[in-house]
Amino acid sequence: MADEKLIEKLLVTFYNGNTSREEETVLRKFFRAESTPEKWNIDSALFFALYDSPEIDISTDISERLESKIDRYITENRDSKKHSITKRLFVSAGSIAAAILLLAGIFFFHDRLYPGNDMITDTYTDPREAAVAAEKILTVISVNLNKGFLPLEKTRKSIEKTNELLNENLKLNN
Repeated sequence: MADEKLIEKLLVTFYNGNTSREEETVLRKFFRAESTPEKWNIDSALFFALYDSPEIDISTDISERLESKIDRYITENRDSKKHSITKRLFVSAGSIAAAILLLAGIFFFHDRLYPGNDMITDTYTDPREAAVAAEKILTVISVNLNKGFLPLEKTRKSIEKTNELLNENLKLNN
C-alpha cells in the first residue's frame, strides 16, 4: 500500500514535469512489473510511449535541404520585397508631400479666400451635433492608426508560410 501512495505521488510530480531521473527510474521499474494494478494501465502506456519510443531516424542531409529551400525561397521573393519597399517609400513620401502642400495652401491662402474672418467661432451650436462630429473624427483617426497593424499581419502571414514550408519538408523525410 505504501508503494501505491509513493507511485501516486511520483505520478503527480511526473505530470507536473518535476521528477528527477531517480524518481523516473522508480516509475519505470514499477510499470515494468507484471503485477501493475489496472488503474495505472493508461499511465503506464503514456509513460512508456514517452520514454521507450524508438529513435526517430532523421536524414543527415535535412539541414542542407532545408537551407537550400529557404535560400531558394528568399531569392525568389527578394526582388518583390525590394520593389514593395521602394513602392511603400514613394507612396509615403508622396503622402507626406501632399499633406504638407495642403496645409501650406490652407495656411497661406485661407486669408485671401475668406477676408475679415479673423475671429474663430464655434462651428456647432448644438452640443450633441458637436459630440457626433467629434466621434466621427475620432473614428477616422482610430481607423488610420489601426492601419499601422497591417505590416504586423504581413509578418504573421510570412511566419505561417515559413512554418508550412518547414512542415512540408519534415513530412517528406518521414
